[in-house]
Amino acid sequence: MSLGSGQPVDVSDDDLRNQEDACDFSEMDLLKLNPFTMPNFSKQRFRYMALFDMEKWVSKFGGSTFPTASDKVSEAEALALQHFYQEGCCGQHHKITPEDKDAMGQLHKKIGALLEQLRASTGDQGFFVRLGPRSPKDAPQTVSQWGISEPRIKAALRAVNAASTIQAAREGGGDVSEVLRVFQSVCHSLQHVSSADEAIALLVTSARVMQDISHALDKRDGGWDISVLARTWDDEVAMEREFRTFVVSGQVVAISQYDDQLCYPFVQQNTDQIVAVILRDFEALVRPCLQQAGFASPSVAVVVDFLVVPGKSVRDAGGEGDGSGATEDDDWHARLIELNPFGPMTGASLFCWRADRRLLQGREDLFGDLADAAKPSTQGQPTLREGVAETRVCGVPFRYVDRTLGCSWNALDASWEDYLRLGSPYSPDAIDAPIEQRKCSVQ
Repeated sequence: MSLGSGQPVDVSDDDLRNQEDACDFSEMDLLKLNPFTMPNFSKQRFRYMALFDMEKWVSKFGGSTFPTASDKVSEAEALALQHFYQEGCCGQHHKITPEDKDAMGQLHKKIGALLEQLRASTGDQGFFVRLGPRSPKDAPQTVSQWGISEPRIKAALRAVNAASTIQAAREGGGDVSEVLRVFQSVCHSLQHVSSADEAIALLVTSARVMQDISHALDKRDGGWDISVLARTWDDEVAMEREFRTFVVSGQVVAISQYDDQLCYPFVQQNTDQIVAVILRDFEALVRPCLQQAGFASPSVAVVVDFLVVPGKSVRDAGGEGDGSGATEDDDWHARLIELNPFGPMTGASLFCWRADRRLLQGREDLFGDLADAAKPSTQGQPTLREGVAETRVCGVPFRYVDRTLGCSWNALDASWEDYLRLGSPYSPDAIDAPIEQRKCSVQ
């Protein structure tokens, strides 16, 4: 095994377990490891994923992404977040200590300072707060002791007339997927914060954040390194405008609609333009930054998420357009959202890591196992699930949902129980009533 050779590092799971305490892997060594065979919960896997924590790369990408400020989270602050989550979301008792409250106060000050830093440079349009590994985008989905209050969710649902959408779907033969679309939009809007209090309310009620904190605490004997970040809020961000891009050796090899559930007319009617603007702005703005960060080296793969903002004519047409592409004065542009690890620890959206692996690796045998990975049952051929379409633009395969399938009331009940309860015209909880809500106190 030659860790400094720049060649794929071919080691067994047992080798990794035995050597993970003895070997000091460089960043390039980690990027050359096979993510499909990394043992779950191994230090190599944890270190590999940590390369993509936002604070590690965001400063290198300048204007191609959103204005961002970051600060370190101490172990004590991480433990405080974990203990508040355990009490507020898991129903555990006596987890929060006086030391936790002190640590939460320090984290509150750090986040407040980050927001002020961004206000001074970009204005006061609001912010999006997250930890380095992932965001708390799941937090507004449910009501919890410290998090988003029932009155706030009710107000957000009323603002988009969710009750009428639910009623039409239940009684008038309406589309259940429209209810999901409304719920996703409301959940996204509730991630907008304007204060440290609101930011902490999201962090202490997110299962995603707690998973990342738990992993970091479990591996802290190898060093502690986790951050909190604030980003300037951008009203142009919407689920239908987000796309997952697979990049191998600095080249885009595949693109997918990010949302793997809903069909969006904007995507259906603008496939060529969406792909074209991603490829154009990737080449002009993002690839040079990937090269600087080491993510565009030969045989290195990364997953890049983009926001695509359509031109004025499409926005004026309600976001759909006619598929004719942009005019010269149309300011279509793509913006980097985040970088993700390549491999099964990252969702493949409308692709499948197993069935489409040859395609997603750009047909490069990055890890020395591509022939074996293409099983005889699939013969390495890409597979499309029902309702998903694929087209090729400039030789790049692009997948999108062409017909929404599988959206049911049972699925909504499982994932959006509080939204159905608070937004439904049939629910007694949907009426306005004062509801006690505890604040995540740092006193």
